[in-house]
Amino acid sequence: MSQYYPIFMDLLALPVLVVGGGNVAFRKVQTLMHHGAMVKVVSPRLVPELRELVDGKTCFWVEKDYSTEDIQDAMLVFSCTEIEEVNAQVSRDAKASYRPVNVVDDPDKCSFIVPSIMERGDLKIAVSTGGSSPIVARQVRAELETMYGDEMGDYLTLLKNWRTKAKSDLPPDKRSIFWNRATDGEVRKLIKAQRFAEAKGVVETCFLSLLD
Repeated sequence: MSQYYPIFMDLLALPVLVVGGGNVAFRKVQTLMHHGAMVKVVSPRLVPELRELVDGKTCFWVEKDYSTEDIQDAMLVFSCTEIEEVNAQVSRDAKASYRPVNVVDDPDKCSFIVPSIMERGDLKIAVSTGGSSPIVARQVRAELETMYGDEMGDYLTLLKNWRTKAKSDLPPDKRSIFWNRATDGEVRKLIKAQRFAEAKGVVETCFLSLLD
């Protein structure tokens, strides 16, 4: 039985602490900002790429070595340094304060691990091996990327646009028929073939046929 519980977290405006200023921290901050987090970086130095992300609005830099009080306002904590003692201290402080913590490449110090992510618009598939082999997780993600192409973004956007209307205008039994038809594969194939207008027509025709 895996000890890790899979979860997708809303990071919008969530205060997140990243300890470290190297390339690993840069990639972590970049991803966190992409998902709307408010990121505080604590490090005496930053690589140029990470320094460029510091804007004083959604990404802040505290130019110093890590100390326990840095964790005070964080809801989520990442330690990305190459200094074992610092990573260990961040892990202890976060766990003592009941804050989720991830120490890069050191599962024993983590209370959560970051999966390998495949993203196509609203579709996100997270792959984890529980820390056993990140390489295998990346390999599985690469296989999934061949199965689900860029069409998934437009496909899910189209379906999302019909959710409210289907829910308000169709009774439950007809709603089920509608979604089974809209997701039976034809619409996605049309979008993949860049026949978007036809795909929209299939969904609309199905919907209209079910109206009383």
